[in-house]
Amino acid sequence: MDLASSGKGIFTIKEARDFWGSPHNARIAVHRLIGKGWLVALERGKYLIIPLEAGVSRKWTEDSFIIASALVEPAVIAYWSALRHWNWTEQIPRVVYVQTTKRKKRLRRKVLGVQYEFVTIPKTKFYGHAKEWRNGKLVLITDKEKTLIDCADDVERAGTVEELAKAVKSAAMEISWERMDEYLRKFPNGAAKKRLGYLFETLVPSLPTPAHELLESWQQALSAGVALLQPAGRRAGKIVARWRILINAEVS
Repeated sequence: MDLASSGKGIFTIKEARDFWGSPHNARIAVHRLIGKGWLVALERGKYLIIPLEAGVSRKWTEDSFIIASALVEPAVIAYWSALRHWNWTEQIPRVVYVQTTKRKKRLRRKVLGVQYEFVTIPKTKFYGHAKEWRNGKLVLITDKEKTLIDCADDVERAGTVEELAKAVKSAAMEISWERMDEYLRKFPNGAAKKRLGYLFETLVPSLPTPAHELLESWQQALSAGVALLQPAGRRAGKIVARWRILINAEVS
């Protein structure tokens, strides 16, 4: 179809109306192409073009990050999905986590066998994005520093606190500590700083010199109250006063 030759892999019903000249023509054309297996409805008003390479079987799927970016605007791949992208976990998440500032009526949606979860966050948390190429298309993914902060903020969507701990150990020599500090200073949840500070100090024996200095500055500027290392865990365990954190889960 001509839309495919124009470089479109995913299009909206509005683009279809513009292309076929009228709502009536677009509706008939889309219906016919879905019936023939050349289109898949991602959600109401959004369609995936099945390319010719799929052959007569029409067995095809698009990269899940590209589909995620088409399902909501703005869209940023985040949490456990971003941990996997940065090679900080061996686990393959069963869900593609998508951050957005827009409210979706359906927080979860399954498309072509893949589960997507949309996480609406305030604009004060919506920053730290890296542009990455996937199958010739640009998508947004939380950068390394913001991925760690988001996962420390919402540990459940990082998989587990053990997955966060593994990421901390892998990331210590890869991240920009200056950028991490900048991001944490404006992040509205102080618990993320407490969890990261504790994990970096406890799990990474050979931190770079800038990290030691920043950890001291973080420790001097902690928010009030005691945070749980595992937010969904029981409220029992040792309190580490230095980081104002209750250790209610084993990490190593």
